[in-house]
Amino acid sequence: PRRRPLLFRPQHSSLSAMAPRPALLLLASAARAAATNPLGAVISLLGQLESKIQAQGEAEEKAFKEFTAWCDDAAMNKEFEIKTATASRDKLTASISKATGDIEAASSKIEELAASIASDEADLKSATVIREK
Repeated sequence: PRRRPLLFRPQHSSLSAMAPRPALLLLASAARAAATNPLGAVISLLGQLESKIQAQGEAEEKAFKEFTAWCDDAAMNKEFEIKTATASRDKLTASISKATGDIEAASSKIEELAASIASDEADLKSATVIREK
């Protein structure tokens, strides 16, 4: 078998620095086992995949919450715009109705004044004829 390089090289020459550390040995043995055992490699890959999927799921959940909040805000804004536009439409409809009524009243007043002018002109004409005789 091929010899692997050491994962831990002590930098101090004292005996306590050269003593193996349990966590480091466990990590080294797990890496060696995963490299030599195909099943261990598959399990390691599955663990990595699981963590990636969980991270992606959390990111998607965050994005979904932001999108939901945006949708709620947009819906509330549209609802307000609809209420405002409806109130504006009602005011404008009332204003149009009032203007229509004013137009009808002014038209009838114009007709009355036109009739009065015609009557006055006829009276003036007859008075002029009488004065000329």
